[in-house]
Amino acid sequence: MLPLSVSLGAATPAAVAGRDLPTLMRAADAAMYEGKHTGDILRARPDHARVPSVNGRRAGRPGTAVRGRAA
Repeated sequence: MLPLSVSLGAATPAAVAGRDLPTLMRAADAAMYEGKHTGDILRARPDHARVPSVNGRRAGRPGTAVRGRAA
């Protein structure tokens, strides 16, 4: 048998106090990664929508480095 796990992120406007798609996607992504790192089942919260971003990506992720400077 092959072990399998799934990570899923979801956010609703009511949960994160935002209606625009980028805010909802950022909150869902942040909740998913927090759940992966903690092993918990999480729902998106307002603080998940406030994750710092650079060039439209979560700060510190590949592709967020400013030329000549590490992210």
